Amino acid sequence: MNPWVIVIFALCLAAILWIGWGARRSWSSSNDYLNASRSISLWAAALAFLAYNCGSIEVIGMSAMAAQYGVQAFHFYWIGGIPGIIFMGLVVLPVYMRTGARSVPEYLGTRFGPSVRLLNACVSIVGTICFSGVALYTLAQVLHIILGWPFLPSELACTAVVLMYVLAGGVRASILTSVFQLFVMVAGLTPLLFFTFQLNAGTWAHRSDRWHLWKPLPFFAPRAPLDRIGVLLGLGFVISFSYWCTDFVMIQRALTARTAEDARKVPLLAGFGKMAIAFLVVVPGVAGPMLLHKNVSFDQILPALIVSKFGPALLALATAALLGGMMSWLAGNVSGFSALCVEEVYRRLRPNRSERHYIRSGHFAVPACLLIAQSTTYASFAFRDIMEFLQLIVAFFYAPVFAVVIAGLFSRRTSERGAFAGICTGILSAFAIQAAFWMRFVSFGSQMSADFYEAVLSFCVGICTCVLIRRTPQPTVNSIWFDRELRRKLRPSPRLALLSATLLGVCVILNIIWW
Repeated sequence: MNPWVIVIFALCLAAILWIGWGARRSWSSSNDYLNASRSISLWAAALAFLAYNCGSIEVIGMSAMAAQYGVQAFHFYWIGGIPGIIFMGLVVLPVYMRTGARSVPEYLGTRFGPSVRLLNACVSIVGTICFSGVALYTLAQVLHIILGWPFLPSELACTAVVLMYVLAGGVRASILTSVFQLFVMVAGLTPLLFFTFQLNAGTWAHRSDRWHLWKPLPFFAPRAPLDRIGVLLGLGFVISFSYWCTDFVMIQRALTARTAEDARKVPLLAGFGKMAIAFLVVVPGVAGPMLLHKNVSFDQILPALIVSKFGPALLALATAALLGGMMSWLAGNVSGFSALCVEEVYRRLRPNRSERHYIRSGHFAVPACLLIAQSTTYASFAFRDIMEFLQLIVAFFYAPVFAVVIAGLFSRRTSERGAFAGICTGILSAFAIQAAFWMRFVSFGSQMSADFYEAVLSFCVGICTCVLIRRTPQPTVNSIWFDRELRRKLRPSPRLALLSATLLGVCVILNIIWW
């Protein structure tokens, strides 16, 4: 243990715990502790939104994708990020806020009914548990590669830190510590980007396929590792829009902004940061296999590159950055699990209790999530990189929910029964295709390609089921397409429209000209 490691670790850990404890307050309601809705400034909400999405779990996963597929990993940031962010900011968030909803389940309950709300809450609980397990797996991998710690003690140590500050400050502590961890992460990874440029500049011309965004991709070939239809339709539309518009923690972060206009700006401002962070992650990941002289898994590429190329001070800073970012992602999912269990499930079972009672229930849900997530951690070992597992979770649990949200927004005739059946049939269809792929009845070129096509199938089955099981139109239903007054209220301000157009324009230019 180098002295630099001890000092920097101690400082970062002390700062995280201090911020988490400072967020502690006398909670007046369970919403303050579990959701913190409409209580955070615009810039803090935008940074927390970016920190959760671009935390170290994505850094490790996307660097693994870059090592495996080359700069095609940029698709997950640009095609898989920017359009969904714009749709979320301009369309979905205003609808949620207009109905007074603090979450996706609450909106679906308003739009369809209590059964759909409960089903979506249960689906979201499963998703947050899976995401928490992936975060614990990645934390243990980083500590194992950099410090040589065994897997289980690494998990338990990080679990203890997250448990302390989430119990102390709730979702507000998770948000404020994630902002601090974002700055630490950027500071720790920026030197690696410049280091990679210097060492690898002479080899780019000799490996053109790995450094070309579209050239290696066939147009339609499910048996190839990736193809353009899968990337554009599966990733760019279904997975991207499903994640951005229905993920409980992402919506929760955006709705912490104080006003409706600020909430619409949160994802758009975070989008600029997401495009910048893409370079910090993808370029070192692509170069990693060429710079390392040992055999490591794709998930271990970035930590191994840091160990082999950084001196003691930078190594300590980069390690603290990775661990802080992953703990931020873990804390976000843990606080989301707590809010879902208490607000969507427990409150329905035991209504009319005091707010203090529900806050204590949220305290019990935090260690429960961390305990259950331990069992899902080991599922990550079955995949070549964690992004394959993460995209599979989105295809299973988020794509059919997004289908129901879209049907509810644009059609009056969607019913509670149709929405419930749409979510269930979408999930079952994705499970069926994945089981057929595992048993080799269906062939795909990679698990990632299977994820893309499963997401498309899940979305199509879900929306078709939801639309086919219809009812007579009701005038009180919130439907954008048929409600002129609602469309007028949702029309973005010129400044907001200009911001989103600029964001999309920069994305297109980077795709076409740079790569």
